[in-house]
Amino acid sequence: MTSQLNTQPEIFRPSATPAKAPTNVGLSATRLALQLYARVSPRNAGQLFNRMAFRPSRLPMPTRYEHLLDNTDSYTQLQHGSRTIPVYSWGQGPVILGVHGWAGAGIQFGAWVDPLVEAGYRVVLFDAPAHGRAQGESTDLFEMADVTTHVAASVGQIHGVLAHSLGCIAVARSIADGLQANYLAMLAPPVSLAATMKSLGRQFGLSPEALSVHLQLMEEQFGSSVWDKLDLEALSLSLTQQGLIVIDDDDTSVSPEESQRVAGNWARSEVLRTSGLGHNRLLWSPMVVDTVLRELGRPVGTN
Repeated sequence: MTSQLNTQPEIFRPSATPAKAPTNVGLSATRLALQLYARVSPRNAGQLFNRMAFRPSRLPMPTRYEHLLDNTDSYTQLQHGSRTIPVYSWGQGPVILGVHGWAGAGIQFGAWVDPLVEAGYRVVLFDAPAHGRAQGESTDLFEMADVTTHVAASVGQIHGVLAHSLGCIAVARSIADGLQANYLAMLAPPVSLAATMKSLGRQFGLSPEALSVHLQLMEEQFGSSVWDKLDLEALSLSLTQQGLIVIDDDDTSVSPEESQRVAGNWARSEVLRTSGLGHNRLLWSPMVVDTVLRELGRPVGTN
């Protein structure tokens, strides 16, 4: 059973209502095109959607932390297949590994670097294939899990892992395949890849027939067990780490109910509920950073 941290109902509320995000014209046009295409040929629309699903958009990096990439204590490039993976490191001590989500980048954990280094930890961040500064145009969660394992092996024993969104599924898959860690913090974890794909289909207004083509193509590529292997609700039953799940009530990308289902299966996790942060601001919330720091404590041997 998970336990709820003893916090106030509203942990964080912005002092001012954030400006409404501008309409994403490109997304709207793609949505309309897919809907029209599906009327003519559900199969072709499903095939097109399948290709799109493995090509993450490279979102702009948070400029407030970008300077950290030019001031690392260590920078290496790992070869993963034919592609190069950038790995950034700050500080000395037990390793805390950050695993970003889909269309994200390692530097999204920039707010964690100084606090963790000052507490006596070494922070290691990386960009998965087709993300951030890494090479490639397409990837998938199995590859992201493999890269996570590869990066972890290159830096030695992992003390803790920070994961965001779909990165949580990649980390859980990596742990199921042998990655060792003592502590795990999941920020806005989705319940499963299957649920995410269905949600994405709804977001694009894809017809059930076209969506089923995409799902079938995924099974042909990864095997019919793809949904079980990337089901975080099921994978969390085997997690033995102490950890934290952070859920924001205003998250419109991953529903709080999904994250709560993951928490319900992770025996040694606690839940931190916030409000007003949404899906991405969890990554740089002082409340979230401070809560994880308290759970981690200072490494043995530091003052």
